[in-house]
Amino acid sequence: MPARLQAYRAMARVLGVFDTLGWRVGYRYGDRQLLEKVILPALAREVGVGHVLLVGCAWYTRDYPDFFPASRVTTLDVDPVKSAFGAERHIVADMNALAAHLPPESLDAVVCNGVLGWGLDAPGDIDTAFASTVACLRPGGQLLLGWNDIPPYNTVPPDAVTALDALYPRAIPGLDQHSLIALERNQHCYQAFQKPESRS
Repeated sequence: MPARLQAYRAMARVLGVFDTLGWRVGYRYGDRQLLEKVILPALAREVGVGHVLLVGCAWYTRDYPDFFPASRVTTLDVDPVKSAFGAERHIVADMNALAAHLPPESLDAVVCNGVLGWGLDAPGDIDTAFASTVACLRPGGQLLLGWNDIPPYNTVPPDAVTALDALYPRAIPGLDQHSLIALERNQHCYQAFQKPESRS
């Protein structure tokens, strides 16, 4: 077993003990607090028993599946060792290969925060990743996107991603606006989108 995977698993176990004792360790930045205290709980209420995909895993997202107690949660990360911080159902893959791992129209929501511009950088890969996301969302399913509108992380902003034209803007869960700069320091922005309902 790679040393980094061993270290991450040990870290996950220690953090899990803290969590059970009520001593949750995480980032205290305002954008992260907004996500954890308002947006994710509201999204969980909207999704209910649906299927949620969380893209990107790190020590501070280890308990994000717990925000969706009624839902089926899958996590995805391209780095195999990040599986230590993923859900029980975890996919090791790049986001642009999502459609190869999940059936079409199988997801009720996708949370993609801190991925666009942070590893998912090339225009072609970005369009493929979000085209896969759109294909995997059920009609009415939603995408929550978090990204930094500051160089070099905004080289391909969401309004330049052709695949997102298949979705329409919607209010961020728990808020009354489609787009919000949640942290001025790094221009961290949340945006929400929804796939149109099927026509009868």
